[in-house]
Amino acid sequence: MGKTMRCCALLLAFGSMGAPGAAADRALDSTVVRKQAQWQAVIASGQKTPLDALTPYGKQAVSAMLTEAWTERGLTSLPASHLVRELNREQLRAVLAFLGSEKYLPMLAAQLHGASLRLPPPSDDVERDWQRLQGAYRAADSLRDASPDVASTTPLSSDAPVRTYFALFEARMREQALRAQPPGDLLLLFDAAAFTNTVSPGTLAFAHLLRVHRELTRRGIDTRRTLDETVLNAMLAAREFAQARAFSATRPHLAHRAAPDIVDTLGAGFVGRSVFDYDRTRHTLTRTALPAAGAIELVLVVNAGCQPSRRALDAIRSDAALRKRLQQANLTIIVPPAAAIPFAFVADWNAANPAVPMRIPFNRAEWASVDTQTVPTFYLLQGGRAVGEVQGWPEQGNRAALHAMLGKLAPDMVAGTSMQVWTNNKVGHKTMKLDTN
Repeated sequence: MGKTMRCCALLLAFGSMGAPGAAADRALDSTVVRKQAQWQAVIASGQKTPLDALTPYGKQAVSAMLTEAWTERGLTSLPASHLVRELNREQLRAVLAFLGSEKYLPMLAAQLHGASLRLPPPSDDVERDWQRLQGAYRAADSLRDASPDVASTTPLSSDAPVRTYFALFEARMREQALRAQPPGDLLLLFDAAAFTNTVSPGTLAFAHLLRVHRELTRRGIDTRRTLDETVLNAMLAAREFAQARAFSATRPHLAHRAAPDIVDTLGAGFVGRSVFDYDRTRHTLTRTALPAAGAIELVLVVNAGCQPSRRALDAIRSDAALRKRLQQANLTIIVPPAAAIPFAFVADWNAANPAVPMRIPFNRAEWASVDTQTVPTFYLLQGGRAVGEVQGWPEQGNRAALHAMLGKLAPDMVAGTSMQVWTNNKVGHKTMKLDTN
C-alpha cells in the first residue's frame, strides 16, 4: 500500500474516536503516539493535541520536523529548540508524553530559563529563504546517502549549502539591515546563521550569529532559551575561549557550560603544529607543540558520532599488530580544528587508551593539510603535505588498503612514534537524537 493510501486508511481508523468535542479531546490527551502511522493519523485528523500549546508558527515547524523524524522504528529525534523556546514545564511534559518521550523531560526542562520565547512568525520572504536553505542541506544529505561509501564513511560538511546560505542571507546580516528586521525574522536569521556555523565554524556565519544575538539583546528579547547556549557553542567551536568565558560569566544559566581554562605554553609567535591536551578534572586545555614532522606521518581523522570512525578506533585498540605498524608510521589521532570540541569523547578515549592519546588541534590553520570533509580518513603526510589517503572503515575493516599505502614507504622514511585523533559533531537545527531500540 502506498504512503498516501496508508494515510487515508489511518484517518478513517482514527476517526472512529468520534467527532471533536470534550470527550474526544480527553481521549486524545491520553493518546501516546509511538508509531509513524499514528503520527500521520493525528496530523491528518486536525484534532487538538498538546502541540497546540506552541505558537502557530512553532507548531507548524515542529510538526514538519517530527514528520521527518518518524520512521517505521519510531521517533528518531525531537525538535528540542522549538519545544524549549516556546513551552513552560507543564506544556513540555504534555508534548513529551504525547510523543512517548517523557523520559527526556528532566533534560529539556533544565533548559527552561526565563520566560517562554514566543515571537511573531517570520515574514514570507525570510521563511521562503529558510526553506531553500533547508532544501540545500537535504539535497546534500541525499547525495551522501546515495554514495556507495555511506556505510564506511561520514561526511563532516558540504560546501554547496554553505554557499546557498551566503547567497540568501548575507545581505540581511549587515548591521543596518538587522536594525530594520522584525523580531520574528531575527529569530529565523539567528537559526540560519547557527545552522550554517555548525558545518562551517568560525567563518562569516559565526560573525553573523553574534551580530543577530546582539540585535536581539538590544531590543530586550530574552535570549536564555537555547540562544545563549548556541552562541557559547559557536564561540567554543571557533576556539574563541576568552570570548566564551566572558560571555558565560555574565549568564548564570550557562554556569554548567563553563569555557575551559587555557594554558598556552607556546605563545602567539609559535610556528609549527600544536595541540591541546585536555584535563577533564580541571576542565583545562594545555597547548603543546608536536615534534617537528619527520620524513613521514600518518594522521587519522575520526568523528565522535560516526560508527565507521569508531570501528577504526576499535581496530587500533584491539589489533596490536596494526597499532604497531601505524605507530611506526608516526600515527597521529586528532579532533577537527574547525568544530566544537567533543570534550567527553576525548576524555573517555584517553581514560581508556592512555598509550594512544586523543588530542585536539590548536586551530584550523596549523592543520590545513588534513582539514578533511569525510571521516574516518587516514592521511599519509610527507614533509607536512598529504601524499596518500585511505578513506572509510567498513565492517570488514580497511587494513589491506592501509598496509598497501604504508608498504610503499622505504624503511628509512619511518621515524618516531606519536599518535592523535580527529572528531567532529555536526549539529543542524538543534534536535535531540532518541534511542529507538
